[in-house]
Amino acid sequence: MLVGARSTHDKRSIHVLIVEDDHAIAEMYETQLQHDGYHVTVAGNAQVGLELIRSTTPDVVLLDVLLPDRSGFELMMMLHEAGVSPPPIVILSNYGEPGMIRHGMSLGAVEYLVKSRVTPAEVSRSIPGWIEQSRGPARH
Repeated sequence: MLVGARSTHDKRSIHVLIVEDDHAIAEMYETQLQHDGYHVTVAGNAQVGLELIRSTTPDVVLLDVLLPDRSGFELMMMLHEAGVSPPPIVILSNYGEPGMIRHGMSLGAVEYLVKSRVTPAEVSRSIPGWIEQSRGPARH
């Protein structure tokens, strides 16, 4: 079920990349985000996610940790090693162990969410704040 009023006036130009190998989860998030007016692209593995980050410059990335070809953590490290300035990355994982959360945040994630503790609607509402947070304080 889609949640929330549709307000696309300020979200139409926001591109969200979902890097998630579970088709049902990816589709659930894609449906909610598109309903809320975001432009959404889905990558089913880290390699495709990496290529899309480089070629499409998404505004925010929702990144699973366990992917079929390499971990989301490895993808984040590859971006840093390649000198790519990544968009805000939100880890969206089934695993919420403190050590994994610390590791994800130390690699530069703006948020680490456990899938069972958050809804697609909550994630959708948080996207503008994550983008704003990654831009840092406003300059005058």
